[in-house]
Amino acid sequence: MNTLTEQNIEFITQIVNQSNITSIEMKEDLIDHFCCAIEEDMKKGLSFEKAYDKAYHNICPDGFDEIQRETVFLLVSKKIKAMRRLMYVSGYLSAIGITTTVFMKLNHIAGGQVVFLITAVILVFLFLPTLSSNLYKREMVKSLSNRLKYISGLAAMILLVAFVVFKITHWPGSAMILLASIAIINFAFLPFLFFKMYKKSAE
Repeated sequence: MNTLTEQNIEFITQIVNQSNITSIEMKEDLIDHFCCAIEEDMKKGLSFEKAYDKAYHNICPDGFDEIQRETVFLLVSKKIKAMRRLMYVSGYLSAIGITTTVFMKLNHIAGGQVVFLITAVILVFLFLPTLSSNLYKREMVKSLSNRLKYISGLAAMILLVAFVVFKITHWPGSAMILLASIAIINFAFLPFLFFKMYKKSAE
């Protein structure tokens, strides 16, 4: 019964290492995959050369570069889906937190301020960043003004949430935070927003 020799494994390792694949983990997984597939066919009576050709045709018929591109695409797709799920969940929790805070404050129920602070944390550190990241990535191939619009909008929204938190909790510095937010809105976000609208109308 034929099995892989050290020379066979060295040959497979050399072929994979000479490819354009940059990930070390991917190379190691590919070498293991090749070895398992080849050894399985060799046990059925195929020579190493024929088993290698069959494994190469089954595993990477379009070359090693295609495997890397497909793997990167899958990883990016999973990351995007995970970020969108986080955006939806954090947005839902933020909406619940806001309505709960309003209800508790209007009815003078204890704990309203704690709920509000938790909601603010979710907004600032989860929902707004993931929302802005999702919108920003849509504009990656577009103009710089569009990308800067989302960046400045995120900064302004975070500062506005921080202003509300500082104002309700009576912490010092709320006026400076509000001033910074207004400055970003007036001199960064709105100019980029209306520049895009003006550009569209002029086309």
